[in-house]
Amino acid sequence: MYDWNWKTTTSIQGKSICIGNITVGGTGKSPLTAYIATQLKDFKPVILSRGYGRKTKGLLEANPKTTVNELGDEPFMYWKQFSEQVPVVVAEKRLIGVEHIYQNHPNSLILLDDAFQHRAVKAGLNIVLMTYNRPVFNDFTFPAGNLREPRAGMKRAQICVVTKCPEQLTEADKSKFYNNIPLPKAQIFFTSIVYGDKKGLFGEEWKNFQQIILVTGIAQPEPLKRFLQGNAAVESISFPDHHDFTATDIQHIQQKVATFAALQTAIVTTEKDAVRLMEWKQELSKIGVPIFVQHMSLHFDREQDFNDLLRTYVTTTNEGSR
Repeated sequence: MYDWNWKTTTSIQGKSICIGNITVGGTGKSPLTAYIATQLKDFKPVILSRGYGRKTKGLLEANPKTTVNELGDEPFMYWKQFSEQVPVVVAEKRLIGVEHIYQNHPNSLILLDDAFQHRAVKAGLNIVLMTYNRPVFNDFTFPAGNLREPRAGMKRAQICVVTKCPEQLTEADKSKFYNNIPLPKAQIFFTSIVYGDKKGLFGEEWKNFQQIILVTGIAQPEPLKRFLQGNAAVESISFPDHHDFTATDIQHIQQKVATFAALQTAIVTTEKDAVRLMEWKQELSKIGVPIFVQHMSLHFDREQDFNDLLRTYVTTTNEGSR
């Protein structure tokens, strides 16, 4: 209906970047959103999200008293990741969120997290992600495949980022993407995951553990599991994406830990899951093994070119007026 002008799209005034995808979940939008907010911190970024999985409705801006249940796991993760220095706004109707940002954070750079299919607003720059192992051009719309919309939707994007690539990626590997994505080669980028330090959820110090219990509620935990298996035996406890942990879940984790009582065991989780697990801090502290949060970042094949495109956009965009 938006394509046929039966419904109206409102173009966002000033600077705005949408980070989205066409595939259902698990493409790595959150790390890229955080990366862009870091790279463009001089342009006063504000992150606008739907707040998927939260227990509130309508417009909400994060504040020091906001909880993960009020904001949603990913927005709350941003809020804590940036030490509450980057405003985070959630609203199912993004136009309401945009209006709020106009009023309360004028002349800011709006980062729309997962809004590529939210056609009521139009960002100035659209970045679409797809995973290396599940490219859009080899997929089909749901339920036949994993696409939220037809492949032709890619044409609305100005930049494509192929995520979760193998570390060693040749030009031949990249060529199939260049040939099948409807964008110039200079606007297609490839990233791989870089796993960094592990931070103790309650201040623990990491050491070499014989056994790791990986607790996740994300779309694709397999890459993290493979990484951890390089140095330890790994058992997984996997929940659906954006999972809201319960007392039964915590008990299940405790029971799993008990089966490895004779080994040096640690629990590892993701940054997104950690913000929900912290709601069970008292119960988790009684499990008896250390709990660590695995930090991850992105490695770009042409990082400077990507950053140059971002900066060219934000420095040449008219601020607009509201």
